[in-house]
Amino acid sequence: MTMKKLLFAILTLGFLFAFTDQASAQWSIGASYEIRNEDPTNGFGLRVERGILSMVPVVDFNMRAHFSFFNDDAEISGNNQNFSGEVDAYDFGLALTAGAQIALIKPYVGLGVGAESYDFDGEANSFDETNLFWNGYGGLELALLPMIKPFIEYRISRISGSDQIDFNNVSRVAFGVSLRF
Repeated sequence: MTMKKLLFAILTLGFLFAFTDQASAQWSIGASYEIRNEDPTNGFGLRVERGILSMVPVVDFNMRAHFSFFNDDAEISGNNQNFSGEVDAYDFGLALTAGAQIALIKPYVGLGVGAESYDFDGEANSFDETNLFWNGYGGLELALLPMIKPFIEYRISRISGSDQIDFNNVSRVAFGVSLRF
């Protein structure tokens, strides 16, 4: 009896794969304006995505490489002291994204890892630090035009191993546009 169920499941999956419209792998290049909850608060992001597992019906899977840059004059505190200076923060990472097209919107979620560099250049004190992070995110992509897809995304990161910086969770909202081809 279980052999029949297994055979039925294999045939059903084969049928779905055979009659599902299989698009070729897609590339996407995107740019975004990002707002986060830590200084510096405003920055810009770039991302490149490549479609993977194109034979899976309904759900789109993508591998993403992303980069963000933030720069501002800021006041930070550490060791019960306040310091003023210029802060540069940039991060880069890799992630796996899964989404499904529903009419004109495509909700998606993702999970990834990366590294963040934080450089502070103040009058009295300077330091730089690079740490690893993991992040989770979710967003919506709009299908208004065939190749141009505006998006909004919320991402939360957990930075590990930071000595100079006391970040628990860094969250951000990104508003951008992707070019899919």
